[in-house]
Amino acid sequence: MKTMFMFDLLTATKMLKSQVVLSVVVAVIFGVSTDMPLAIIPFMALMLAYATGFTLIAYDERNDWEKLRLTLPLSRADIVHGRYATFAVMTVAGIVLGGVLVAVLWGLAQLAPTAPVLSEFAGAFDWQMAVVMAVSGIVFALVLWIIALPLVARYGMTKAVRFLPLAFVIVLPIATVLIQKAGPLPASVMDFVAWVATPTGTLVAAGAALAVIVVLFALSSMLAVRLYEKREF
Repeated sequence: MKTMFMFDLLTATKMLKSQVVLSVVVAVIFGVSTDMPLAIIPFMALMLAYATGFTLIAYDERNDWEKLRLTLPLSRADIVHGRYATFAVMTVAGIVLGGVLVAVLWGLAQLAPTAPVLSEFAGAFDWQMAVVMAVSGIVFALVLWIIALPLVARYGMTKAVRFLPLAFVIVLPIATVLIQKAGPLPASVMDFVAWVATPTGTLVAAGAALAVIVVLFALSSMLAVRLYEKREF
């Protein structure tokens, strides 16, 4: 797994500089234009994780690296686990970079609160919302990989991308119907939302969300290994 992770990291470093610059620019524009400066945190994670991840997968097919790796002293489980580790690290790196960017902008806003762009960051720092945004970025980024990587392991990127839109087309209408049929939220749900808004509730809910997504990520990697072992090249 470590060898595969280092291989991905070496390949990713060739594109990271330009991708980070692009992500920073787009994330700041998005955060300012939507009046949600803290949205920079998950936006950075999504841009960095998705752009890097899909590029690595595309490189595999374009350069026949998938076949080459099978000639190396790497098991198929090592290859899959290394790829999952890469995407997890890229997601966390995006969250960290987003947090650092927000902190820098907030610090500059204290020095020049009326400056263009910086004025959006001049308000009080809401640490609870920052936690929510950071956890949301991790969850949203990993959910895509939880669904996509088993498909890529079984069919490759070219065929897998045909199934991804279908999955969302199926899930979104079902989710919409369920929400419409649900009616008013029960009092217990409203009480839970109110509890999550408290400092303790925010931290506990964030920890629970991370625990769930980590378990699902691990289960997805196990499924991807089984599918990849059955794949023929």
